[in-house]
Amino acid sequence: MKTSHIRKIIFTTLGLSSSVLLNLNTPGFAQAVIPLQSLSTTTNSSTSTPRVQPKNHHQQWVYSVAERVIRANGLDEHPWRFQISDEYDINAYAGEFNKIVIYKGFLDQIHGDDAALAFIISHELAHHTHRHTAQQEEAEASLKDKLLKEAEAEYNNWIVQERRKSKTPISPATKDVIKQRIIIQKKQEFDRTIQALSRQHEFQADEIGYTYMIKAGYDPNGGLRVFNLLSRLPSDYTENSSHPPTQQRINALNQVMNKYLLFPLRI
Repeated sequence: MKTSHIRKIIFTTLGLSSSVLLNLNTPGFAQAVIPLQSLSTTTNSSTSTPRVQPKNHHQQWVYSVAERVIRANGLDEHPWRFQISDEYDINAYAGEFNKIVIYKGFLDQIHGDDAALAFIISHELAHHTHRHTAQQEEAEASLKDKLLKEAEAEYNNWIVQERRKSKTPISPATKDVIKQRIIIQKKQEFDRTIQALSRQHEFQADEIGYTYMIKAGYDPNGGLRVFNLLSRLPSDYTENSSHPPTQQRINALNQVMNKYLLFPLRI
């Protein structure tokens, strides 16, 4: 007997654009800076949009901070790739194949704050080094299979119970209603479980990222400045968000900082 598939929601941020790629090769980590398409920059003096920095400035800045963090943490055996998105947004994310994408809007907002950039880069590096994307994909596949089996079993059990109650045939419409009810319940369970895992990964990346930037010798308060910036922006946070509320991340990072004051990292 076939059952309808439970649709899954994958919490990822899209918005790739062809811009700047920094190849951090091994063993000569700092050998190549390969520009792709030029970043398109539009400045309108009649608006309050911050002036974007030149493309080469962003390249050099990201490259120098990334190199320092990666070398300090012994991560230079990986072929890291950095891309600066030309979208003017406050965002960064870990992409496929050791790629880290940082939006130029984010870079402009933290311009000059090396420690803030180090935290952003370190956070995304932590997603990669701790296999968060792979873990989530594995969890989604396993959970989807489990919930589909549960949904089918619940539906079949319902059919058996209904036939025991009455010999009257069950109408197709009634069957569809029950199917949809079960599917909705399983989808909600799927979403809650994956959301919890995603938020757990964000907290972990914040902590691991903090240790990465500290080992690289950056100001420990860089992460707090990033979160304070995010907290001042118009919030698109909802209960369904894959990321925890910014204030929760600030509170958690403060706890992390206090922990490492008591138990300093060995550098």
